[in-house]
Amino acid sequence: MEKTLKTAGEFALIEKIKKDFARLQTGQNVSVGIGDDCFCFKTGGQTLCVTKDMLIEDVHFKKEWISPQDLGKKAMEVNVSDIASMGNVKPEYVFIGLGAPADTPLKYVERFYEGIKSVCLKYSVLLSGGDTVKSDKIVISVTLIGKACGKIITRNGAKNGDLIGVTNTFGDAGAGVELLYKHGAKYKYLKEEKYLISKQNKPEARLLQARIISEFATSMTDASDGLFISVSLLAKGADLFCEKIPVSKELLKVAGGRQKSLEYALFGSEDYELVFTVPQKRAAKLKKLLPEISYIGCVNSSKKVRYFYDGKEQKTVYRGYKHF
Repeated sequence: MEKTLKTAGEFALIEKIKKDFARLQTGQNVSVGIGDDCFCFKTGGQTLCVTKDMLIEDVHFKKEWISPQDLGKKAMEVNVSDIASMGNVKPEYVFIGLGAPADTPLKYVERFYEGIKSVCLKYSVLLSGGDTVKSDKIVISVTLIGKACGKIITRNGAKNGDLIGVTNTFGDAGAGVELLYKHGAKYKYLKEEKYLISKQNKPEARLLQARIISEFATSMTDASDGLFISVSLLAKGADLFCEKIPVSKELLKVAGGRQKSLEYALFGSEDYELVFTVPQKRAAKLKKLLPEISYIGCVNSSKKVRYFYDGKEQKTVYRGYKHF
């Protein structure tokens, strides 16, 4: 039986591409190759970081769920989040690819670009080009280029004994999109439910926090695919303490308790928080600078990520979203 994208899976496909193109990345100018949050290379005495992300109608969003302005903002913020995950990097230039049906109202597209512009102004990013094509559904492809202003932090620098840290709370965006799938956009949501939906539709990159964390971290990524995946990207072996995973009071109320909240935190996607590792001897100093971070585990040599709750190991398998 012939393999398909569904049977192979997204991450297996990425690994195959990395292997097939490995020899083409061995040039002296490549700082970080395929497989991290950004591709980084040296040119003209500086290091540039490049990332690309896509948002597809009816896969990542539905038009009735999100305003065109918020969609434009989100398209930008999720790319800035990739830039942030590399450490102290300043986003500089963005290229927007937009596919849309021919009968899309021009006003919708104009408002979409209003959202793009607002984030460009927020981070002093220059819209530098792109492409617009006809498509059956809305397809947004963003390429963002940033300039390193300090040490690049990759996914593969964690050391045994490092603490695993995170910014802010987890699970809100995943719960928010589940509410939209369940009730739609016109439902009369509670205040706490509206908060969760806003975390899905209006993510914010942790660029400022990343610059501070970069002075301490040994590895880092952003949690676009959920905390479970993020930890596995940084550490082959680790102990994670679920009672230490930060969740919002809004999620606790809507989910009906901590157990369900932790499922959203581990397997829900699109939180765009930072997940990083830091040497234990430097952890307290970083926490003092950024009180909003939490330490939720420790890297070890076990070659397995183990999950504990109140001292008892939990059987945990991935139950999140898969593209294929």
